Amino acid sequence: MGDALRKQGELSRAIAIYEKGINLEPKSCWCYEGLGLSLIAKQQWEPAITNLIQALQIKPDLFEVYENIGYALEQLGEVDEIDMAKFSNQILPLTVLKKYCGFTEDLAITAESNPTITCIDIHPASQINLLASKTTDSNNRFGADKTHARKAFVTLLPKGRAWADVVTTAAITSDNKLVGDISMGCAELVITSDKLPPTEHINGTVAFLSARWGGAAYFHWMFDVMTRFDLLQRSGLIDSIDKFVVNACDSAYQKETLNTLGIPEDKILESRCNLHITADKLIVPSISYDGAGAVSKWKCDYLKQAFLTAQQPLKRDYSERIYISREKASYRRIVNDEEVMSFLEKFGFRSVKLETMSVAEQAACLAAAKVVVAPHGGGLTNLVFCTPGTKVIEIFSPIYVPYCYWMISNLCDLEHYYLIGDLLDDGNPKKPVHQNMQLDLKSLEKLMNLAGVLHE
Repeated sequence: MGDALRKQGELSRAIAIYEKGINLEPKSCWCYEGLGLSLIAKQQWEPAITNLIQALQIKPDLFEVYENIGYALEQLGEVDEIDMAKFSNQILPLTVLKKYCGFTEDLAITAESNPTITCIDIHPASQINLLASKTTDSNNRFGADKTHARKAFVTLLPKGRAWADVVTTAAITSDNKLVGDISMGCAELVITSDKLPPTEHINGTVAFLSARWGGAAYFHWMFDVMTRFDLLQRSGLIDSIDKFVVNACDSAYQKETLNTLGIPEDKILESRCNLHITADKLIVPSISYDGAGAVSKWKCDYLKQAFLTAQQPLKRDYSERIYISREKASYRRIVNDEEVMSFLEKFGFRSVKLETMSVAEQAACLAAAKVVVAPHGGGLTNLVFCTPGTKVIEIFSPIYVPYCYWMISNLCDLEHYYLIGDLLDDGNPKKPVHQNMQLDLKSLEKLMNLAGVLHE
């Protein structure tokens, strides 16, 4: 009723309805969200922000609420362009958390610098030297660079507490301190909330492996969830673990990869529905979502060893030249995909739809490839299985150019090239970064010529 009244412009009546809803159910994130949106419409910015944050403290994965908070703060002149980018990534700046959430530094600690927390070091920090990608564009977006991968470790939290949803993971000590360097997303919302559901206690030792977007994207599942099993194995603790918390275990690739690692289903807990637990002992491997740590060398080596070299060879005829199609994707597709494939077929390319293949088949397919052409997407996660020297041509939207697969190419000794497609406004209400694109075949041919693909 509140939503209907708000959409009709009956803002005062809508506000009254939302407030009544909150009185009836104080943990209704929808009522807090609706109340906040109504107050935005009335340009009552500060109370709007307060209510929207209350909604997030109940359900931190309400994606659009972050952007609405950013908009209200922008009207107040309290954020700059740099901060605005955080809201789109479901992060609230520290200044906002302090003012509107009551967050203070004494509520958080770091695992590495706290003497009361046991940390087992596994992989040291390292420097990564990055070779420039090659393109026909004079404005190269991937120049030669140096970056650093963070140290990887495993943390032990006696009587620890864990919360997770799609975009947030929070590891919390028995004395209610957020352990910031092993949490993800805007975990400060969790530690300051008084509206979370009660915890469920899990007897024994629980490994907390859920990661931001780990249940929604193949790349994050492989690099942010699966690789943490390597840390558990190297710590010597894996055999003592009674339960493993992961984002989900419902897709074919999730089931397959867990089975490959020998993790039985009866030991798996899913976090996708706002998991909130305590355990006798909580074990949390370190995590690095942004920056170089997300695609560290040790992660690439582990994935190749676990899902390619440790598997039996598959007897199948894989092409040395492949085009990874996003035909079945719901966004960021190449609309002239058939035209692109017809052009590539002249040079011996075969189109593959990796989402129709098992992980083992995807690994074998990429291991056999010598040239890979693909629009940016999750399928390129499988570049970790390529042999050194493989040529990669990655196609980007002009407004979304992530560097994760360029970094994988560097770490796995692949030759990386890239091409920017033309954004296509087809009238569908997509986020800008999800818009489809069209690829100019002459530009593709020019880049393939630069890569030496046309002469091999």
